[in-house]
Amino acid sequence: MSKSFSTVQDPAGSQFSRNLTYRLARVQAKLNAQASRLLTREAGISLTQWRMLLIIGSLKNARLSDIVRESALDKGQVSRTLKKMVADALVNREAIENDQRASGLTLTDKGQSLLTRILPLMTKRREHLTGSLAAIELDVLFDALDKLDISAEADEFP
Repeated sequence: MSKSFSTVQDPAGSQFSRNLTYRLARVQAKLNAQASRLLTREAGISLTQWRMLLIIGSLKNARLSDIVRESALDKGQVSRTLKKMVADALVNREAIENDQRASGLTLTDKGQSLLTRILPLMTKRREHLTGSLAAIELDVLFDALDKLDISAEADEFP
């Protein structure tokens, strides 16, 4: 059985152990650091590049706006990372007919090969993470995250 929320050790002190945004930020930082270490070691790419490979690989003729929307990353960061990925021959950027401002993005053979090679490792990582939770806990977690995602869009708090 997993640890209850209140029994997880908080090195900063118990005053933060039940602070939702603190706990979410802390877990996110750990997950990002873990993924970054794996991706750097195994593929020589950043976490942002990995996320963009996944998104571009799953969409046909992805656009910059698709990546920003799906990843929730900053548009400037996505643009800078995309330039590097094009320079590294991981992504093709082609003009879209009837839209001079947008480019269609597809993976190159090298980008697709990298995605195919690293996907099993990242899948194994995800299974390790979710394996520590019972199926019902995972369902509850995703339901709670869905609600938090909606609540996070509010600017006023009645």
